[in-house]
Amino acid sequence: AVVSTQSGHYGRGSQDNRVKVRIILSDEPMLETFRKTIDSHDEDWYFPREMCSELHISPLLLSKITSAFKINIANKNGSGTTPINIGLNIKYANKSLMAPDYARKIDNGGWQYSEALYTIIKEYVVKFPELFKELEHHLKKETINASEIAQKLGPEFNVRQYFEDVKKWLKSLSTHNSKLVGVGSEIMSTKHVAQLLADIAEHKKTVSVHELVVKVKPRVLFNPNFQNGVLPPDAKADFQLCDRVVNVCSSHCVPFGYKGTIVGIKNGEIQSADAIKYEVLFDEPFIGGLSYGECNSHLYTMLPFTLMNFSYGMRLTQPQSERTIPKPKRKKNRLRLCVDNTA
Repeated sequence: AVVSTQSGHYGRGSQDNRVKVRIILSDEPMLETFRKTIDSHDEDWYFPREMCSELHISPLLLSKITSAFKINIANKNGSGTTPINIGLNIKYANKSLMAPDYARKIDNGGWQYSEALYTIIKEYVVKFPELFKELEHHLKKETINASEIAQKLGPEFNVRQYFEDVKKWLKSLSTHNSKLVGVGSEIMSTKHVAQLLADIAEHKKTVSVHELVVKVKPRVLFNPNFQNGVLPPDAKADFQLCDRVVNVCSSHCVPFGYKGTIVGIKNGEIQSADAIKYEVLFDEPFIGGLSYGECNSHLYTMLPFTLMNFSYGMRLTQPQSERTIPKPKRKKNRLRLCVDNTA
């Protein structure tokens, strides 16, 4: 029961405990085909020993070269040395960080590397073969000096220019300044994000929008202004990659009601309510939006209480067995399969 505060009916009661709301309905894009496209690329990941066998390098060198790998080079004035980083910086095992386009940690605790990284390291080995050959003899040392490598390459070897060339080449790679996320995070690759935005734009050309007026009980409505920005619209909702969501928070730069797609699920290093965050690629650009690959001003990192999940609502209408999207089994690669935890 409710009581009216409107003039003319002030203080009058009513037994109707429902409210009338106007709902705007529009078709959401069907992303099942897109999900399958992403899943089909799961075979492009390799175990460390597979790559080592193809590249003819040791697992320890692979492990070091994919992280930060520093070598000391003598200063020009002859006083002391300066460390230079010749690593690709796509994973930091001790910090539980990884670049999701190039490395990932699997259930048994080992690492896998993408085909894109395999191509980069192969080019690295071909371009600087003498470096990789000499590094194999110094991997167990606490510090490696460039002069030790130069001694094996003859008196005419210009060690300073050589490592300047290495640094310059590393900066030209797509791995340079790669975005790092917590181990266990699920992040969509930049090439798939560009395709997703194109599919969404194509869907908007044919989408139909209509309104519906219904009476509902107040308890089924979510008003973010009454929740102080900390309670989720539905605490039971689960979020998956490619889920369609809408922003229900009016207190930050993403406009209220903007729709988007989850392209990343980022795990924090500590267990807390804010440990998991979602990277959402919104359908429309907005001021303050971040860039992801070639997509400008569409991306933002969101907390669970700022989102309502359309896809979760659709899954509730499905049989229980179909609600969770199974992860595909890893197919055989062109490289020899060999489980490994060393790199």
